[in-house]
Amino acid sequence: MEWLSKSLSQEPLVLVLSITVVVGIFIFSARKAHLNHLAKMKKIDDSFNIK
Repeated sequence: MEWLSKSLSQEPLVLVLSITVVVGIFIFSARKAHLNHLAKMKKIDDSFNIK
């Protein structure tokens, strides 16, 4: 845990930016996966509801 103490005391801005980037990438990936899932579900739904 000493490395964490050093990181927080020396460069808090770098730590905050790193966490922000990781969270941003996660949100972007989750949104993309969700939209892909919705598209697949719509395609399946349209195949069952033939008009």
